[in-house]
Amino acid sequence: MRKKVLLIDDEEHFRNSVKIALKREGIQVTDEQDGSDGLRNIILSMATGSLYDLIILDIMMPGLTGIDILEFFIQNEVSIPVIVVTGYMDYDLRFFCSHIKKIKVMEKPFSHDKLVGQVLEMLKTEGSLKNSGGQNELYQ
Repeated sequence: MRKKVLLIDDEEHFRNSVKIALKREGIQVTDEQDGSDGLRNIILSMATGSLYDLIILDIMMPGLTGIDILEFFIQNEVSIPVIVVTGYMDYDLRFFCSHIKKIKVMEKPFSHDKLVGQVLEMLKTEGSLKNSGGQNELYQ
């Protein structure tokens, strides 16, 4: 079964280039241009039981931010792995990230190859976690 990734970022060029790179790896990518649409998509996937295997989340977006989405994850005990992309790391982001077990923070700038490599690593690890029922040190 193809892995499903949700990409939430307000920069269209970034979304398009990441989508192309991930689709080349055989990954199904859905993208949203803002936090509100991204959160709505996450809630819908939870309601239908068709969860994403991974979410790539920008922090700084107009309106509903990545921090707001991370807060939703904490309050609702959402266990979908997340790759956070950010231009800066501050206290609030560190706080929210510390409460999510399956998370990787990537500070901009970074290459698409590095992001794709991290996505593939997390998807591979997540698959082995589902099969074994264990925890992974990568996320702790």
